[in-house]
Amino acid sequence: MDNPDCLIVGGGSAGATLAARLSEDPGRRVLLIEAGPDTPPGAVPADIADTFPTSSLATRYFWPGLRATRRPGGATYPFPQARVMGGGSSVMGLWTLRGLASDFAAWERAGADGWSFAEARRLYRAIEHDGGRDAGRNGTGRYSVRRMPRAEWPAYVAAMERAAHARGLATIEDINEAPGDGFFPMPIAQDDQVRSTSAGCYLTAEVRRRRNLAILTDAQVTALRFDGRRACGVTLRQGGTTRTIAAREVILCAGAIHSPALLLRAGIGPAEDIAALGIAVLADRRGVGANLQNHPYLQFALTLPKRARMPARLRRFAVAGLRVSSGLEGCPPCDLLAFAIGRVSPFSYGPDLGMVGAALYAPFSRGRVALQRPDPETPPAVDFSLLQDPRDPPRLLQAARLVESLLADPGVAAAYGDAFLLPPVMSLQQFNQPGFAGALRAAAIKAIVNAPPPLARLALNRALAPGRFVGNRTGRLALPDEELLAAAAPMAHPSGTCAIGRADDPMAVVDPHCRVHGIAGLRVVDASVMPTVPSANTNLTAIIVAERAAELIESERR
Repeated sequence: MDNPDCLIVGGGSAGATLAARLSEDPGRRVLLIEAGPDTPPGAVPADIADTFPTSSLATRYFWPGLRATRRPGGATYPFPQARVMGGGSSVMGLWTLRGLASDFAAWERAGADGWSFAEARRLYRAIEHDGGRDAGRNGTGRYSVRRMPRAEWPAYVAAMERAAHARGLATIEDINEAPGDGFFPMPIAQDDQVRSTSAGCYLTAEVRRRRNLAILTDAQVTALRFDGRRACGVTLRQGGTTRTIAAREVILCAGAIHSPALLLRAGIGPAEDIAALGIAVLADRRGVGANLQNHPYLQFALTLPKRARMPARLRRFAVAGLRVSSGLEGCPPCDLLAFAIGRVSPFSYGPDLGMVGAALYAPFSRGRVALQRPDPETPPAVDFSLLQDPRDPPRLLQAARLVESLLADPGVAAAYGDAFLLPPVMSLQQFNQPGFAGALRAAAIKAIVNAPPPLARLALNRALAPGRFVGNRTGRLALPDEELLAAAAPMAHPSGTCAIGRADDPMAVVDPHCRVHGIAGLRVVDASVMPTVPSANTNLTAIIVAERAAELIESERR
């Protein structure tokens, strides 16, 4: 498609949604460009359709070479960012939590006028098809949501719920409609058989037949093009060919790492940093790449006796969660999260282990995305600066100590064998590797986990180093604060690097209509525009960001 009205860069959680919504107007020509492979109806790869997040283990769905530091000056580690149609929704752990009222109040204080909690709740309700709620109110949404029946829960999760009750925390059956402190079944992005993705739910066969919508995949946008201070198209590379495409408007939906990187390469960002790389400054916006936020978390692995495991036939990951308010002065409610995982691998040993995590879901620490070099072949530098704000470490520790206390509860301890603190690696990477080596590793883990407990404990203690054994029903080790904090890793929830805000705020990048300040014909619509990271997994909120942006764009046209 030549010279579309809207050229969307990135077919992820937001981009696929936005393309479908904007192309509803037959008078608007929309071109969607995705750097990774397509997942068209009838040909969705099995690992993406899987209701266990098997796709998160496939390197072909991620940007190669991207690394991040957890703390300033620290070592870099691989950091996964999706490069596939559907983006994060195609590879995530399927958790489907909504943001909280306190999140959107913070957005409005930052200058995101019109992005109230009332608007967000309207959109959440409109897009969800929640099989656990009243079908009359939730039956028309595109995005299917389910919860795992209690009869299928591993025994240790049911015991955790009882232990939470003993601590005065009630069960909240629908945490999205009745948010608050309490234990809850985890809402997950799936229907009765397959994963829900923005690609599958929005880019349906009917939508793809629209004559005013074109989709390019395996096509990487390498540069933005400008006529003065107006965006007028992009340069892209597809296969071995480089070409340019003109457009009336360009909309970046490349995520909180790659959207700011595209702006920085175009000369939009901190003038001093851009000029130092030899890039001509187009707009001095200090906030581009700044304000990077993520949720820090740590995890414990549990060996499970056969009587206490999830049924082997089930392809489930997240089972339940526990929201708690830290109560620290100046901190929002429900800022801590504990969660329970029922299966750790797609291999046969998956149900033999469980995981319990502790996370800080309203962090104050801020990091940065910056360019290492101006060329698009060099991945950007990512520094999360986790736990650098003094308000964050005590709260993550509070969440970790809550999990420790639940695991020490006699009823919970009776439902598992041994508990281990895991090293700071993305959760599924702890236990899984692809290919033949992964299959051999899986067979070894199956044998170890089902060996006599002393032997299993010894082998796992060595394999999980620098994580280690922390206890069982006969006793526990007292882990020092420093060891718990050292186990913290970032979730796959980067946000905030092109934040919505007022034009006179030097850290703001886009206005409430997601238009880049000082540049015509250019918007950003993805998790990067969130002024603060939601107190929830970011996928669902990224989708409603696209829904809201589509409404605002349509209002401008009218």
